[in-house]
Amino acid sequence: MAKILLKLLLALLILGLLQGCGSLFYWPEEGLRGTPDQLGFEYQPVNLTTDKGLKLHGWHFPSRAKPEVKPRGLIYYLHGNAENISTHFMGMTWITHHGWEVFILDYRGYGISEGRPSIAGVHHDAYIGLKWAIDRAAEQQMPLVVLGQSIGAATAVTLVANASPAEQAQVQGLIIDSAFSGYRRIAREKLSGSWLTWAFQYPLSWTFTDRYSPEKNLAKLPQDLPLLILHSCADDVIPCSHSQRLYQQIPEPKTYWQAEEGRHIQMLNQLKWRKKLIIWLEEETKKT
Repeated sequence: MAKILLKLLLALLILGLLQGCGSLFYWPEEGLRGTPDQLGFEYQPVNLTTDKGLKLHGWHFPSRAKPEVKPRGLIYYLHGNAENISTHFMGMTWITHHGWEVFILDYRGYGISEGRPSIAGVHHDAYIGLKWAIDRAAEQQMPLVVLGQSIGAATAVTLVANASPAEQAQVQGLIIDSAFSGYRRIAREKLSGSWLTWAFQYPLSWTFTDRYSPEKNLAKLPQDLPLLILHSCADDVIPCSHSQRLYQQIPEPKTYWQAEEGRHIQMLNQLKWRKKLIIWLEEETKKT
């Protein structure tokens, strides 16, 4: 039995070395469970193409405020690592009732987006989506805010940090919900949680790239970019110590919200945090 387990671990290590272990971070669900109109949401499909020709699919939700009222801005929403937009979109479409538009994109391999996910590939997809969001916000002359949850939050940090100065200037806010600080760091923590992989946590974690880790890219964020970090310390998927670590390394202007209850990415399901977010958005986007 021990020999079998050893062989499995060695196979995992070799697979990680060959693929950068990116696929181990992503758990996509192909197809869609439904569409927003089935729940009464107005939306438009957004179809994009990567530099390598992969077709990506997303949804754009207009503001649900009165038609004569100009939208307050656009939220570019980067979702977590499992399922697809058909299960994630409700996480932020509540904000359309408050005058904001929302754009959510499925990374490669998710939903009906083509390809297979990898760390580098997903970051490229997020950038393709950012360019669409920038064009939409500029066309409508409204603020653009990037919001990510879980692995989408980690992606959002590196995405904005590595955008061109002209693209960064079009982003009026960055919201990081339940992020991890580094790919290798979170990999070590997860590997240490099992007796099968505890002894291999360091060698296996080194098969993950840290190039795209948030803490490796924080210094490249615009110094005047309003940044909000939120995390629940009851999160049993990503410890809030990751967000605390990021917050300590980020210069002002920055805001940190911490809850003591609520599961992973559940803070914005609570009315009190939604109200605080609306106020933060209004205050920060008015400054730009």
